[in-house]
Amino acid sequence: MSAKCIPPNRPRSLHKLGCMIAACSLAPVALAADNPGAHEHGHARLQMAVEENRIDLMLNSPAYNLAGFEHGARTDAEKSRLADISRWLETTPLINTAAADCRVTAAAVELGGEEENHDGDTHHEDGHHDEEHHGEATHREYDVSQQLECNRIDADQEFTSALMERFEGMEELTIEWVSPSSQGSARLTPSNRAFTVNN
Repeated sequence: MSAKCIPPNRPRSLHKLGCMIAACSLAPVALAADNPGAHEHGHARLQMAVEENRIDLMLNSPAYNLAGFEHGARTDAEKSRLADISRWLETTPLINTAAADCRVTAAAVELGGEEENHDGDTHHEDGHHDEEHHGEATHREYDVSQQLECNRIDADQEFTSALMERFEGMEELTIEWVSPSSQGSARLTPSNRAFTVNN
């Protein structure tokens, strides 16, 4: 399994999460089948590290799953939608306990990717969209980091995710988690949004 460390400009604990997950095997044979391919619409991946009552999270998802489009925002409605999505991702825990007692203490949301022009050349987007390239195929992704504080995390804690309830384009969410005593994975769907972490 490949996993990137979070860039150093992110909170230190979030950087630690990326390195922890990269260093752990997380059942590589099983995850090879479970892990969504690079940029597959409908699929997203959430990496999670639990330590005492703190949770560090990293979400990677095609922009289509959240926004319904991947081109640069062209209309006021699209710009407003992207702003609403960023606010939700910055303030709403990506996972929570049944008691909903986790809160976001730090968050970073990045929307980036690349576009392919008519000649087949690829260039990276810098947040600006050139109106003359509306016909280009785009592949944009959200990278979201969150740090949560929860009132209590039990030894066998059940969590749920509100992502698929909030974003209809997300059909499957692969969870990869590590804790001081264990590690594992789960696959969530709109009809099954709960999973258990052995802490």
